[in-house]
Amino acid sequence: MPRLIDADERTAQIAAASMRVLERDGLAGLSVRGVAEEAGIATASLRRAFPTQHALREHCLRLIEERASGRIAAASQHLNGRHLVEDVLSQLLPLDSERRTELIAQVQLGVLALTDAQLRPTAIRLNEAVGRVCSSMILHLQGAGGLGAGRDPEYEALRLNALLDGIALQALWPDRPLSAKAMRGLLSRHLDELALP
Repeated sequence: MPRLIDADERTAQIAAASMRVLERDGLAGLSVRGVAEEAGIATASLRRAFPTQHALREHCLRLIEERASGRIAAASQHLNGRHLVEDVLSQLLPLDSERRTELIAQVQLGVLALTDAQLRPTAIRLNEAVGRVCSSMILHLQGAGGLGAGRDPEYEALRLNALLDGIALQALWPDRPLSAKAMRGLLSRHLDELALP
């Protein structure tokens, strides 16, 4: 007798397949047929979970936010000060295959959201969540004495957000990707410089 798969498990299976398709084939490959084939399920099963392509795209963005939030929450439980800041911010960089896949999906769907008014609010929410993490980490640094006197926390949060975005995008180039060590080094050096007046 075949094993019954609950709706949440099926949704997670489809979302994971969607992210792999986005990483490998781009937006052009994110079709019902392509995702169903990647997930190893019938197209009818996919349509029951995600009746429209928009629903599937939106779920991918929400999944990226949920995964990053979960990693950040886990990092925040055991660390404090500068170590907390570095570990939390590292969760937003493509340091492993899971985060790389998420970033590629986020970039692809984010570009689509520039011209897709229906997808735009979800993409903006994800982007704003990253901004809030940067702001809270700058304030955490300030409270721990890691932000130089005279530095504007609001400006430094924007600058940190831009730095993370730039590092992440540079790391995606397959012909000369930044290593995890290089990404961590850039972030660490920036945090060192933030401590200076």
